[in-house]
Amino acid sequence: MWVILLPIVIAFVLIAVHETGHYLAGRLGGIPAGDIRIVLLAFPQHVALRDGNFWVSPVRDIERYVGITYRHFGSRRAAFGWVGGGMVMELIVTGLICLVASWSGWRGLAFWVACMSLGLYIVNVFLMDLPWEIRSRTAAGDTSGLWQIAKLPALIVSLAMFGSRVALVALTA
Repeated sequence: MWVILLPIVIAFVLIAVHETGHYLAGRLGGIPAGDIRIVLLAFPQHVALRDGNFWVSPVRDIERYVGITYRHFGSRRAAFGWVGGGMVMELIVTGLICLVASWSGWRGLAFWVACMSLGLYIVNVFLMDLPWEIRSRTAAGDTSGLWQIAKLPALIVSLAMFGSRVALVALTA
């Protein structure tokens, strides 16, 4: 039973941490608390932004969503931090969980968390984000969003995110 339940719990926690990273980066970038919220009980999970009386989802209306972010962020750096904040927060928490679990003798849990983080990253980038971006010619997720903001930093961040997760899997194996 735990073999089925554990990956579901780990995935939910990692996604919640990822979305919290976006939320915190958005708040740091200047989005007021009343204009941003995390939506976890939807697919895909996301951070919604208020536009007047309406909550806008990047899933349903990416162009309007990006327009709202332009009103809040005064620089490309702030926008880049907002888009990358989820990946960075998830990587930090994944690393901490792996470290604590390994030191506590729970190497199996550390390995599962590292593998789930890598797997979620691969699925997000290669099955959801990039195929949709290629098809629609608009950012569909974090990686394509970073690419539209700044290409070289996006490539560096993407390689670092992937490489760090691979390293965590190798270190916990």
